[in-house]
Amino acid sequence: MMKASIGMTLAVTMMAAACGSGGSAPPATAAAQTPASSIATSPPEPILGTWRMEYTCEGIVQALQRAGVGEFAANYLAPQRTQQGPADPLGSAHRCAGAEDFQRTQVFHPNGYLLRYQGEKLVDDCRCYQLIGKHTYVVLGDPGDPDIPLRYRIDGETLTFDAVMPDQCSSANCRDQFAFAVYQYAVGRWQRVVP
Repeated sequence: MMKASIGMTLAVTMMAAACGSGGSAPPATAAAQTPASSIATSPPEPILGTWRMEYTCEGIVQALQRAGVGEFAANYLAPQRTQQGPADPLGSAHRCAGAEDFQRTQVFHPNGYLLRYQGEKLVDDCRCYQLIGKHTYVVLGDPGDPDIPLRYRIDGETLTFDAVMPDQCSSANCRDQFAFAVYQYAVGRWQRVVP
């Protein structure tokens, strides 16, 4: 009796399914019928990729002065062997005498990951930035250091960062972090490197 009942239920279910479908089987999934070219994806951020620039002693000094943190110039010139050291007078007309230019390459990856090369040497591999909106690049500070926002724009194959001192940035720590952001990004014009 139980077997007949199960068989009858199965037959009625199959008949109802066939009648309700208009005689054709429904598609397995809607996604299987959607062409790949019509799937909407957000375009990648235009800043992503590889950018390169020549750094010069004069360029570093001018960028820091324009940004209002020229007093930090020696901190960034000495490590790059563009100046003898912090003991050299910052106002000296000879502070860039004998300075060597160097090439800097930045590779911006999604999710804030960055590779930074000086010449061929990898000097930084970090998750150290965040993009906000279409034109704001935030340099993420280490614990205890403030995050520093920079404005950026891309014109064709050229990337530039504009450094504007954040409000409430009067402490030595904040000014130093701001000078670091200027030095790393806002010294000049970056050119896209096409692989």
